[in-house]
Amino acid sequence: MSTEISELRHHALWAFEAAVDAVQPDKLLPQALSRISLEIPKGGRLVVASLGKAAPGLASSWCEHRAHVEDHLLVLAPHGTAISSALSDNAEVLFGAHPLPDRAGENAALHLNRLASKLGKNDRLLVLLSGGASALLALPAPGLSLDDLATTTNAMLRAGASISELNTVRREISALGGGGLIRAAWPATVTALVLSDVPGDPLHDIASGPTVASPTGADEALAVLDRFELLEQIPSSVTQVLKCRRTLNTDDAHWFKHSRTLLMGNNRVAVDAAAADLKHHGYGPRVEGKPLVGEASERGSRLARLACSLAPTGPAAVVFGGETTVTVRGSGVGGRNSELCLAAALEMEGAGPCVILSAGTDGIDGVSSAAGGIVDPQTTNRIRSAGMDPAALLKSNDSATALSASGDAVMTGPTGTNVSDVMLVISGG
Repeated sequence: MSTEISELRHHALWAFEAAVDAVQPDKLLPQALSRISLEIPKGGRLVVASLGKAAPGLASSWCEHRAHVEDHLLVLAPHGTAISSALSDNAEVLFGAHPLPDRAGENAALHLNRLASKLGKNDRLLVLLSGGASALLALPAPGLSLDDLATTTNAMLRAGASISELNTVRREISALGGGGLIRAAWPATVTALVLSDVPGDPLHDIASGPTVASPTGADEALAVLDRFELLEQIPSSVTQVLKCRRTLNTDDAHWFKHSRTLLMGNNRVAVDAAAADLKHHGYGPRVEGKPLVGEASERGSRLARLACSLAPTGPAAVVFGGETTVTVRGSGVGGRNSELCLAAALEMEGAGPCVILSAGTDGIDGVSSAAGGIVDPQTTNRIRSAGMDPAALLKSNDSATALSASGDAVMTGPTGTNVSDVMLVISGG
């Protein structure tokens, strides 16, 4: 690896670290709390529910900056998430599976639903919400089972459905999505502070919108399943429930009159922090305003072509945020970020000094142990030196194996936050 490429890689990794640091809960929650009122009527109770991949960090920050001591603090996070002793001493901590729901998540969601349903009109529910909570809140809608949720979710993920398409369906088949938590807590007042992991920040798609009304219904859910040709692959109980729900009156705006949902942080905060770090190191970074979405391998090839086009202009960088998708055709190990990187590496073979990084701010990429990858024009040679065919690995969706062999996997471990992905294209000129 040349000295110049090595330096570019260091700058890319530093910029990604800056992006993740900027969206840590202890930086975002205090400012969000200053924008809301948590006054509790005499005799009322305050219940705090911190949900999602960033749940422990949000709960810890709440304990440090809270204006009122809560009557109950519930934390729901993915299995294996680190929990400090201080938090475990002050909160009820529950776990569930991600991205496919499990029985523990179902039990946790049922417990939250019961907790909310016991609240009265003088009580308040504060929800600290982050991405990943859709899978964790695995309480099926009436008439459905946990297996129905898991099978449908898995089929959509393998088909390459976007987060918006996925949650259009999940809002209809889960009990707490699409404002279900608001309905459970009625007549209590609900305030939600949201850390967005969805491009564009549509509140109804973040964690399937447990505190906001759904703009879609059963018809849209059936249309999504039909578009991906999944109606014959998912359990018949799901299609039956959706067809029955088509006849229901979904005008439920009155549930949300006394509740409020606010955004406290998103992908753009991370992207801007990465750009600022690159500027500090002498680049003239350009921030792409439109989220990067679509098939990961195609987007990786496009970013590689962009990297090559930057080469004659001197040190330059382009920063993207977003979330791509993968249509699974093989049985390999990987995720959207590593797949994007492997496709980029194949496209940029023989190019001048440049690097591409794509990684999840949560530190998790698909079913791999990496956050994503960082590749350069020599990556494919390193993969071949390890006795592997990079093109064949891409075809079998085995991108994490490829990047691990070449030393190009980005390993962070769980970061305690979650605002989707950051992609960096850097050229040395």
